[in-house]
Amino acid sequence: MRNHRNSSTMCPSFFRWIHHDLEPWAQSRISQAQMMEAQGLAAFRVLISEGRLYVDFYYACTQTRAMFTIWGLLQLLKRYPGMIPDLDIMFDCMDRPTVNRSRYKWRRPPPLFRYCTTEWDFDIPFPDWSFWGWPETNIQPWDDEFRRIDSTSRAQTWTNKSANAYWRGNPSVGSPVRVDLLQCNDTKLWGAEIFIQNWMKEAQVGFKQLSLTDQCKYRYKIYAEGYAWSVSLKYILSCGSLPLIISPIYQDFFSRGLVPGENYWPISSSNLCQSIKFAVDWSNANPSKAEVMGREAQNLMRNISMEWVSDYMYHLILEYSKLQNFKPTRPSSAQELCEESVLCYASERERAFLENSRASPAASPPCTLPPPDHDLIESRIQKKRKTISDVQEMENRVLTQVNKTKDLVKVYG
Repeated sequence: MRNHRNSSTMCPSFFRWIHHDLEPWAQSRISQAQMMEAQGLAAFRVLISEGRLYVDFYYACTQTRAMFTIWGLLQLLKRYPGMIPDLDIMFDCMDRPTVNRSRYKWRRPPPLFRYCTTEWDFDIPFPDWSFWGWPETNIQPWDDEFRRIDSTSRAQTWTNKSANAYWRGNPSVGSPVRVDLLQCNDTKLWGAEIFIQNWMKEAQVGFKQLSLTDQCKYRYKIYAEGYAWSVSLKYILSCGSLPLIISPIYQDFFSRGLVPGENYWPISSSNLCQSIKFAVDWSNANPSKAEVMGREAQNLMRNISMEWVSDYMYHLILEYSKLQNFKPTRPSSAQELCEESVLCYASERERAFLENSRASPAASPPCTLPPPDHDLIESRIQKKRKTISDVQEMENRVLTQVNKTKDLVKVYG
């Protein structure tokens, strides 16, 4: 069952990252000149004025990313009528961040929204399109998919799950980690089952054979970034399996709520197969601790229902709007969009997904955003780094001991 909130509910702790993401403009605020600089990096521009939404398109996003992102904003307007401020945002729909911190040491960066960021970029992370559905891959809106995954995982006990680590995906996306991962496909040597996802074959049958629930029969689920972040993360975390996350570079809006040793196990990309083997061996030797971490990962995603996704969007754009030092004005090239116009533009299949992710006016106000706390964010970053370092040291000690044992066997037979 998803966690619902009441009128006095405090937002989840990871909402504090909203202040962190907007910190570059907290003092100087956002000017129209910065907006125009961001336009050169954006796929589309969204302007909200008096509760109406306008979009100016600059280039076509892949698949239906733009359509479902805009649909998500329309659902936010519907969920909180009269509460969404006037604002003007530039949005890019490509995978990798582009506003690199090294280029803006002496001046303020342009504000650009996208689906992920890194610690080296200023891009502002926003919930990705798949929360409202991904028709090209037959992935349903997020609440529906979570219910299916959660139901499947509840039907399986920890002891009945396969004691191996599992990954299925596409290695041909410019991801060295995924290519290296293919070498770990050996249950006896590395305790891992690695499968290549044939997207072309799946597309030919309408992705009807692709089931996000099948992965839940494994105790350990591997997450490997693709060209950038991967939307697969939220489905991996939902299984109740222990997530094995390989040295992530990219961050989406909720992944900042991940804590190594609490709701996932960190895997080193520099010693990949051995690191996976160590995680599997440790977890099989400590099943109760491994199961708790898996459940904590699932609880994180249980707390990220579409209610909370909407609240994150609300607070992000509310805080962002406070920083704009100009009155948003509709450009002549922007077109007004509403639910009906998006549905009219969509194909029959796309309309089914859009309809399934319709929102209703909220019965209670948004959660209460925690105040800024730079020191708290920084302490959590440092704690995370230390935990990952501690795990790697533990791995290295075990690996050194194993190698010594092998050397002794060679010498003494």
